[in-house]
Amino acid sequence: MTEMLDRIREAVKVLPATEERDAGEATVFSVEGNDFVRIVGDSTTVRGDDGWTEIDADSDPVAVEDAVAHAWELAAPRGLLEAGGR
Repeated sequence: MTEMLDRIREAVKVLPATEERDAGEATVFSVEGNDFVRIVGDSTTVRGDDGWTEIDADSDPVAVEDAVAHAWELAAPRGLLEAGGR
C-alpha cells in the first residue's frame, strides 16, 4: 500500500482544497468533504463517471495521475472548478 499511497499523495498535492484522512482501515482523500480516492489495504478506488473504479498498483504512473485528477474533478464543487481547478 505504501507505494500506491505515495503515488496518490504525489498526484493529489497539485489539486486544490484536498484533504487526506485516516478512516479506520482506509486512507481517504477528499475535496471540500467529497471523497474521490479510497485506499483500503492493497485496493485503491477512485470516483469515476459510473461510480467507484479500482486502479491497479501496476498501472502506469501517468494513468494513475489522470485517474486521480478526473476523480477530483467529479468530486470538486463547481465554484472550485470555475476558479481554475488544476
